[in-house]
Parts: sequence; C-alpha cells; structure tokens
Amino acid sequence: MVIALARPALADDDPPFVIGSKPAWLFLGGVTTGGTIALADRGAFVGGELSLARLRDASFIGLYADGYYDWGAHGTYMTSGLELGHKFVGLDGGVALRLADGDKQLGATGRVTFGLGVVGVYARYAHFWDVMTDENVIQIGLVLKLPLWTGGIR
Repeated sequence: MVIALARPALADDDPPFVIGSKPAWLFLGGVTTGGTIALADRGAFVGGELSLARLRDASFIGLYADGYYDWGAHGTYMTSGLELGHKFVGLDGGVALRLADGDKQLGATGRVTFGLGVVGVYARYAHFWDVMTDENVIQIGLVLKLPLWTGGIR
C-alpha cells in the first residue's frame, strides 16, 4: 500500500532551492548630488540617474545615463556610457555633454563608485574638447538608486 502512494516527480514541480545569487536584470533610478571640487568652476550639483544592469555572482555590467545641474558651471551636464563592477566597487565611463554659456560642449567622463546597498559615494573626472576654459572637471558625489524593475531571475 505504501508503494501505491509514492509518485514520481513531475516536470512542473518547483525548481530546487539554490544558495547564492541568481542572475537578474535590474532597472534602477535615483538622485545624485555632490560638488565640483577642482579644475573647474566649483559648485554644487543635483540631478537624476538611470541604469540598466545585469547582476550575476556579485558582479554587474550595464548602461547608465545621468543628468544634473551644476551651479558652479551654471549649466547642465549629461553623461552616459558603460558601467561595470564587483561587490562594492563600480566603474563607469562614456560621453559627457555640458550645456553652459549657450554652448554645447562634448567630452568624455569616468567615475569610480564605492557603494553599500542603495547608496554610493563617487569621484568623477570629465574632459571636454574644444573649450576655452574648464576643459577638466573633478567632482565628488553621492548617489541613491533604487530598483524600479527586476527581471530574468532564474
């Protein structure tokens, strides 16, 4: 009678329990603030940031875009590019656009971020081509990003 009650496992049973992270896509959004501290007009900035990243085994890779107003430069910055990281350290870099003094200035940027949870502290360097002043910018800042969407968890 015991043999009759046993049944074979079916294909639609729940997946097995897994210890550790599962690969996932994350769409994050948040606010960024900080200050331009050297090599340019110094001042505070505030803005927003979005990123789409693939998280796997405590590492991530993805794309980001941010925009912010800098009171020192009296202008708006927009940057976008590739981001990657492992555990607490992230690196990103790409193109930078500065809209100031009626000019559109194109450049390149790089940033290193040390994060814990949803908060990160960062340092950014940007270089702008074909400008008369403030071609190099160094900034420090704080970013707060929250997951807006997650997907692909298997």
